[in-house]
Amino acid sequence: MISKLKLQNIKCFDDATFKFSNLTVFCGANSAGKSTAIQSLLLLRQNHNSSKLKSGKLSLVGEYFSVGHVRDLISHTPFGESLSIAIDDLSFVSDLKKAQAGDYHINFDSIPDLSHDFFSADFNYLSAYRLSPQNSYDTNFESDKLDLGIYGQYAIAALVRYGDKPAPNQKLAKLICSGVGDAEERAISLAVAFKEAMKFISSDFDIVASSHLNLDKVSNTFSAGSTANQVRPVNTGFGISNVIPIVLAALCTREGGYLIVENPEVHLHPAAQSSLASLLTLTATCNVQVILETHSDHIVNGIRVFSKENALDNGFITVNSVRAIKTGRVVTEIIIENDGGLSDMDEGFFDQAEKDLLRLF
Repeated sequence: MISKLKLQNIKCFDDATFKFSNLTVFCGANSAGKSTAIQSLLLLRQNHNSSKLKSGKLSLVGEYFSVGHVRDLISHTPFGESLSIAIDDLSFVSDLKKAQAGDYHINFDSIPDLSHDFFSADFNYLSAYRLSPQNSYDTNFESDKLDLGIYGQYAIAALVRYGDKPAPNQKLAKLICSGVGDAEERAISLAVAFKEAMKFISSDFDIVASSHLNLDKVSNTFSAGSTANQVRPVNTGFGISNVIPIVLAALCTREGGYLIVENPEVHLHPAAQSSLASLLTLTATCNVQVILETHSDHIVNGIRVFSKENALDNGFITVNSVRAIKTGRVVTEIIIENDGGLSDMDEGFFDQAEKDLLRLF
């Protein structure tokens, strides 16, 4: 598990440290810099996946994130003479004087030990730009592993292909299905766990997913309530299709793994956002390090409620509130305590509703 991320001369950060916990949340105004922390992790992981990292090279273009040229990565007001990304005690350092502004890669001064479990554990990342509802979806022929795609574009294909197999995170699946028959005595399939988990979001949810082998496509329909009528995704609200990859990713991230989700709240009603926050916090209790970026007070408050109702340890959840000031960026570490309280506050930390109400009344 990651405990700390330190960035030096990366994009808007001259020198910044972020604390990580079992559940880590990044929040702040648009362009404050919260995405940069996540992007730094994505750069390292994708370069490890492509075997570049072990040769001391960091490509700035890859499967999870493409930053552009070196000049797009380096801070405009550099502090010191090196660029570095450090996970806990593992530091990746590059001499700024050797960096060429137009290159699409940088070279590290030395090759550190890559034994940190961040590089070997299960890993799922979902971008904020998740795929909109479609009448059909592509399958992924390039991988034999369970792959949802960073936009969730293979989520339905994964459900079709692996739905009958045991959910990779059985601990989470059994908690979700605890009230369903003999859940404790048997392995829970991905499809069964997924349908139960989706009831966190929509209590009468049901899905039918199908494969069309002659077209190399998959499709799905939804039904809800007492009606048996099947409805295409394009005729259903965006929120359901957008949340499906998140719920699947939670169930598909094995214990000891990492789950990163940007803006889980997209297209969801506030009540559904709060329920999704509970599900993601539950995932973090199942030995998955969950990392979120959000603009939603409903997500944060849903996490707080779960912490209070389940008496999570102080420090189990950390919020990094990022704020831009004239001289750079300020990162405020806020711990969500076991009673749902906050250890600190920050200017602009989900206080807009209160400000607007004060102007109204």
